[in-house]
Amino acid sequence: VLSYRVAIMIKLYCFVVAGYIYLGSHRGDDITTTHNGSLWEPKWLRINFIQYVALMDAAAWTCLEFLLIVYVAWQRWPSLGYRSPGVPSLKWLVEHAFNLCFSAFGGLLVYSESSFKQKPWECAQSDAGI
Repeated sequence: VLSYRVAIMIKLYCFVVAGYIYLGSHRGDDITTTHNGSLWEPKWLRINFIQYVALMDAAAWTCLEFLLIVYVAWQRWPSLGYRSPGVPSLKWLVEHAFNLCFSAFGGLLVYSESSFKQKPWECAQSDAGI
């Protein structure tokens, strides 16, 4: 999984884009696909979806970077100080530690600035999809 983390995340981003488009498609029931605004002017569920995805993205990258650092440090610990081919250097460790901190900071920033919207009144009376 650690070797394919970028490919996995790109695939997940494609699913997220498909889900975002579906939320405004008016193809489902009124609760999930109506009153969510247009593609470029999101409302209600689309706004919440963007914020949840941003939080999950930050959490996923933070976890992946943490696992990568721990795994490589555990696997290569005896040879971290040597200059042999294939052994991660201090530069590699600093880069991934920066990525870890940046992802965690981004998640905290999104969480602190999040503004989740309540279901609009137009949807409140249409729980049955009528």
